[in-house]
Amino acid sequence: MPIVQAKDIMRFRIFAGIWLFLIVLPAPRTCAQGHSSCVQRAAVSHYDGADWHLAGEGVIGCPCRIPCPCRHNGQPSFGHCEATLYLHIREGHYGTVELNGLQAVEVGGACAMTYKKLAALYLDAALTEEQQTAFLKLEASFFSDGTAEFPYVRTIPINGRITDRHLFEVSIDDLLEMKIDRNWGRPDPPFPEVAACDHYANAIQYAQNIRYRMHDSQAPLEFDYSRRQANYRKVNVDFEQYRTKSMLIQLQDGSGWFNQAQLKLIEEQHLTLPDLKALHRKASRLVLPGGSDE
Repeated sequence: MPIVQAKDIMRFRIFAGIWLFLIVLPAPRTCAQGHSSCVQRAAVSHYDGADWHLAGEGVIGCPCRIPCPCRHNGQPSFGHCEATLYLHIREGHYGTVELNGLQAVEVGGACAMTYKKLAALYLDAALTEEQQTAFLKLEASFFSDGTAEFPYVRTIPINGRITDRHLFEVSIDDLLEMKIDRNWGRPDPPFPEVAACDHYANAIQYAQNIRYRMHDSQAPLEFDYSRRQANYRKVNVDFEQYRTKSMLIQLQDGSGWFNQAQLKLIEEQHLTLPDLKALHRKASRLVLPGGSDE
């Protein structure tokens, strides 16, 4: 019979312990779609003081009427505003981390203007872990305490297509479908850019919401607000604007119209105040191709 020495027994126990550890170690939670890059998690992010800049564009769909009251310091049209932003960054950075080509989708809670934590944040699977962490820190800088909570972050391929800088088509597997047209089926955008509360810009342009559907049972988010309100923004924002409180959303109080501090900022930045009645009339006259306004 072979002699088993004490050191061999110890080596066996070590290897057995390692195998047990590998068996019970939890793997990152992957999405139901089975993408190896599709991972979901919760996160809390803290701004660390880095300088940052974003340049690009974004579109939002939501259930409100046109014009959306949330954008001029009011309350949602129907008591809730599940706004979803598709963000495309052409050039950007957070500290030394490059954010060129970033795609993200943010879904707000009951009102996207008052959220401290998003209902859901989808980050494109093309982003590195370093870029994802940088973007979460960037978003934390929006808030006075430099902290942002993300109860549901999902890394997954985002399919975004922008045609002639006016037609935005966005999909995430069978979770999200958005189709938004700045031009409303016309050669040029019919709406002007007007002052608005937003995390990425101080002005928006109302757009045609052709399709806006969300179905993510794990979030959970389930709605279809197609043919409701949509808007477009040019993104050119940096940390200095937030540091100096130069963003309209930082001064929001939900009073129903821009307050005095916001009106002062609008004047200083030479922004156009929205004519609410004129915007509503124009939206009522514009129709989907082959259809009619609701």
